[in-house]
Amino acid sequence: MKKMTVKPILFMIAITVVFTLVLATINEVTADRIALNEQADEQRSFLNVVEVDHEGLSAEEVNTLFQEVFEEITAADRQLYEVHIDGELQGYVYPMADNAVWGELRGIMGISSDFEELLGVEFLSHNETPGLGGRIEEDDFKDQFRGYDISNVEDDNFIDYEGELDAISGATGTSNAVRRIMNSHLYEFFNEVREEL
Repeated sequence: MKKMTVKPILFMIAITVVFTLVLATINEVTADRIALNEQADEQRSFLNVVEVDHEGLSAEEVNTLFQEVFEEITAADRQLYEVHIDGELQGYVYPMADNAVWGELRGIMGISSDFEELLGVEFLSHNETPGLGGRIEEDDFKDQFRGYDISNVEDDNFIDYEGELDAISGATGTSNAVRRIMNSHLYEFFNEVREEL
């Protein structure tokens, strides 16, 4: 019978412990930086909605700019943000979240201070199919909402693909989900939140 050698096993255990400790240390050292970068990515989306330039800014600078432009407020028990540029109220950023085709879609939309048009829209997270429903992230789709008139609405149908807005070809389900989510949140904003602003 062959005798089992213990040295290779001990060597592998030692290597595993060393690399586990190295990875745990790197994770601990970079955790704050990772959290700051994730926060800055979301803050960049807010700045995109209201077209505030943040090109080339570090995560810390984005955070400072975000603090200057946005003020978190509560109205009708809902969290939203006032947008102040050069000391003047420009509008509101209203969060939205609901189920789309493949899971939850989270986003934000900007509404002008006179409540007549959309300032923009950004999608923070979703599970839609890349190359199809995932195209909601593309500028061509999002830019069509910028300046979109929401003042003359019938039957609370704020977003309608039969006029100026185009759905995504091949992604009818996602396009309809975006329309439904935006319409329901705009309805909520106009019928519950606006009167407390």
